Amino acid sequence: MEIQRMRQLMSLWSNLKSSRVSLTGGNHTAARFCTR
Repeated sequence: MEIQRMRQLMSLWSNLKSSRVSLTGGNHTAARFCTR
């Protein structure tokens, strides 16, 4: 259970980094994260 949670956190972190790096192309993704 804890491992899954850690995995989720890691994926979320990587997603945030990805959206930040691709802010020029994927602005809608960042907005989605902001609304959450």
